[in-house]
Formats: sequence, structure tokens, C-alpha cells
Amino acid sequence: MKHINYLLLLAVLMLVGCGKSDKELQAERKAKQLAEREAYQKAYKIAVMPTMDCLPAYLLKDSLLYDTVKVDIRLCRFNAQMDCDTAMIGGSVQAVFSDLVRTERLKHRNKVLMHYLTDTNLNWQLIADKGSKLKKLSDLSDKIVAMTRYSGTDLLTDMVVKKAKPKYQVFRVQINDVFVRLAMLQNHEIDAYWFSEPQVAKALSADNNSLFNSEDAGVHLGVVAIMDKIRRQDEEIAFAEAYDKAVDQINKHGVKYYSDLIQKYMKVDEAVVRALPDIKYTKIGPPRKADLLMARNYLNSGKVSK
Repeated sequence: MKHINYLLLLAVLMLVGCGKSDKELQAERKAKQLAEREAYQKAYKIAVMPTMDCLPAYLLKDSLLYDTVKVDIRLCRFNAQMDCDTAMIGGSVQAVFSDLVRTERLKHRNKVLMHYLTDTNLNWQLIADKGSKLKKLSDLSDKIVAMTRYSGTDLLTDMVVKKAKPKYQVFRVQINDVFVRLAMLQNHEIDAYWFSEPQVAKALSADNNSLFNSEDAGVHLGVVAIMDKIRRQDEEIAFAEAYDKAVDQINKHGVKYYSDLIQKYMKVDEAVVRALPDIKYTKIGPPRKADLLMARNYLNSGKVSK
């Protein structure tokens, strides 16, 4: 029996002796971290927001609708358009989901070289806090609207004010983070807020009121912009092909089919997903000239908030 115990002890000692030292394990961890950093630097990075216009990007990434040999797609998730701008200016992303007012301003003011891969179905609604008693646009007189400077919501606020012709001034306050806006709405902090889906569905589910819908006004400013500083055409093509595959799947099954994906990336619950409208997506195609001209004219008009 003792002989067997000695053999067992010897086997354990041999296994321990064959194990890697702390120094070796540390060297391996550093090598792995370095390899991961290098892979991330080489990856095709796309700036996205927690909004429904970005659903094709979330789907193509999670479902691997692309050839990983051709392109390594990484999603850089932001809650504020301003952070997407920073990534674009700094060159830390190759593509971004944005709107024409923002991108045209960055092209001409910040000299960011880019082109448009496609338009998107990004739309906004102006949601009035149920406690504000706002029922129509003219009620915005002497009220406060949450928006983002140099964006489609800036242009839309100007459009709404022009249409409403309020007796007194409409005040604009810049609230960039979409989740901060939602929290402010829930706490009844100001009068009205610009949201896109699924934040619109969440706001309306709490009995707040929609005053204006950019889609009804025929305004389509959403785009995917590609940075041109270091053009990576093969990867761009692979991304575009995957995008179209994602669009086909979403239109086939409907957005609610992807409830888990929406909840995961957009921080809403199943009830909000059920409340979403039937959103349709279009394949790769350039933005409309009318929308591009609208954004440029607005920026050149000097009306954009300072």
C-alpha cells in the first residue's frame, strides 16, 4: 500500500514539475494581449448607436454574415453621436452610422475625408413629456427641447419651429446620450425630446406624446459613412455584402424576430420590442440628392445652433 502511495506522490510531483512557471504564464498572457491589440488595430471597425437603424450591423456581426478571412468586423458602440464624431475625426473607425448634417459638417469643417456607402432608415420623433401638456407644435412656445447640435435633430428642431410659429422662443438644450435623454423623460426634467427607435417606442409606451415624425415630413438623413483616409476597399465590399444579407434577413422575418438582439444592444425590454412598428430596411444605395442638399443648405444657412 505504501508502495502505491509513493508512486502516486511521484506522479503528482512530476505533473507539477512539468507545469509552466508563473513567468512563462505571464509571458503567454502578454503575448496574447499583444496579439489581440494588433488584431483590433487591423480590424474593420464600425461606430454604431443603440438605435434601430444600426440593426443590420448588429445582425451581420452576431450572425457572422461575412467571410472572416476577407474582413474582421468589430463594432464600436457609442451612446452619443458626439462620440461617433470623435472616432471619425481621430480615424479610429473605418465606418460610422450617422446623419447627413453631422457628416457634411465634419467633411467641410473638420476636413474629414469620407464617402457614403448607403443611406439608412434613421428617423426621429419629437416626444413631449406627458406632464408638459404639449399636444401640438405651437405649444412649444417658451418650452425646452432636447437635441444634439450639428445633427439631424438640430435641423428638425429648426423645421418644427418654422412650422409651429410659436409665440415665444423655443429653447434648445444639448443632451447627447440617448439613455440620458430617456432618464430625463422618465424624471420629467424638460418638455420635449428627439428620439429614434427603439427609444420612441419606449417613450410612447409610457403615455408620452409624439408631436412630429421626420418620416412623415419626408426627411431621410441617415447614412453609413466610410472614412477615406486609409481606404480599405476589399473590406468595404465585404461589409457591404454582409449588410445586404442582414437587410434581406430582417425584411424576411421582421424586426420583432430579432428581439434578443435588440434587447442585447439597445437596452430595452421585450415589451418595447413588441411595441416597435414594422420597420423595413433598404439595401446598399446612396442617399437621396434632396436630403444631401437639405443638409448642406442648412449648414450653409448659418441657422445651425452654435
